[in-house]
Amino acid sequence: MANEVGVRSIPDLKQFGNDLKKLSEQLQTAFHTTEHKMHHVCEGWNDRVNQKFMTEFPNDVKKIDEIASRMSEFSKFIAECVEILERYQNKRL
Repeated sequence: MANEVGVRSIPDLKQFGNDLKKLSEQLQTAFHTTEHKMHHVCEGWNDRVNQKFMTEFPNDVKKIDEIASRMSEFSKFIAECVEILERYQNKRL
């Protein structure tokens, strides 16, 4: 079945799903941590460039959250596929 659905390696697919989930979590953590630090460090800094960045960055964080969410959802789909493939493989053995 694995070859029938185009999966070359179930362990590689499983690892990719895990890596994707981990990356999505790391992205969200890094951007939210940076956003928090930015507000702490840059508060009261009345530079026009800084103010523009502080205004726009939360929108960028929202975009990252959307991307990370899609990555997380896809990693769940991969995990479900891997589970099905492993069950199938174990029945054949």
